[in-house]
Amino acid sequence: MFETVLAIVGSALGSIVLAVLLFVAYRILAPRQTPAIRGKNSIAELIAIPVNGVKQWLLIRGVDKSKPVLLFVHGGPGTGQIAVMRSYQKELEKHFVVVQWDQRGAGLSGMEPVPDDTYNKEQFIADGMEVTRYLRERFQQDKIFLVGHSWGSGLGYMMAVRKPEYFRAFAGLGQMSKDGEKLSYEETLKVAREAGNQEAVKELLELGAPPYTKIPTAKGALHKAEEGKTALAGMLVRFKWSEALGGDAKYIKIANVFIKNLLLSPEYKFFEAFAWLKNKARSINLMYEECNQYIDLYAEGTNLKIPVFFLLGKYDLLTVPSGAVALMDKIIAPQKEIFWFDAGHEIQWERPEEYQRVLIECFNGK
Repeated sequence: MFETVLAIVGSALGSIVLAVLLFVAYRILAPRQTPAIRGKNSIAELIAIPVNGVKQWLLIRGVDKSKPVLLFVHGGPGTGQIAVMRSYQKELEKHFVVVQWDQRGAGLSGMEPVPDDTYNKEQFIADGMEVTRYLRERFQQDKIFLVGHSWGSGLGYMMAVRKPEYFRAFAGLGQMSKDGEKLSYEETLKVAREAGNQEAVKELLELGAPPYTKIPTAKGALHKAEEGKTALAGMLVRFKWSEALGGDAKYIKIANVFIKNLLLSPEYKFFEAFAWLKNKARSINLMYEECNQYIDLYAEGTNLKIPVFFLLGKYDLLTVPSGAVALMDKIIAPQKEIFWFDAGHEIQWERPEEYQRVLIECFNGK
């Protein structure tokens, strides 16, 4: 009897190992591609274009390629989303030509060497403008829709301020403003106290408010701060507790979303999925201070000349909503509105149906 059980278990384990090996082999050998969309006027492309000296990748999908173009600007810096957004934009694809852009050094756009000195705010603004010009010319549209998340909300905001004639409207998810790290630290400490999380309170008090000078070890941090990156090292400690307290994603594990889609999505080859994390770590080390800790969107201006919408998570501890509310109060625009979600920072993954519905309503007729 015992030998029979062992044989059954051994056979089952052998089948599992074989299935895993076959899956890995398939993912290694399969070509990089995006699934087709039915319809004679549909578009489903994964392409690389030259952008200011660096090959950068775009995922372009829509049921009808004559629909308005919507450019999504991802966060991070470095959190490329080509492989992790397709399953969360199906309704948008019915109303727009949706473009996901892996920014310089991120995701697929980090698979070839990128000069370190080009990881800066002005270069990324220039890249965003070049991508926008490409889309306007290719699809023969004078203006396109612009959506940004987290760092992408900062980048998108700056693009919209500088070239409003390129855009129909702008929507910021988890909208940046200024003093973002200060707000995140204060709110994370407040939530930790309210939750009675003494370990979090102790470590955050040891860290002290930004600018950070004393850096406790952040156990389980996603990335490591390179030598001399004190601001980033402090943020990693604060982020660990913001995430643990539900300020990144309140109801889901966002890491599971990325792991699943990076490993399974055909837009990335197998080893590109593993390189994604390395590219993200490099981007955040090079850009964190300029593009996160010290970003000030007030300095860019508050007259946008196009409709502006902020989509904010009530529990967001990464871009604390009070900063976006204060910024919106100062904005001068033909139309402006804030939409609230029962979510943390990752609105598009926590509330995908609602997020898409709100965007469609905001952009309808613009």
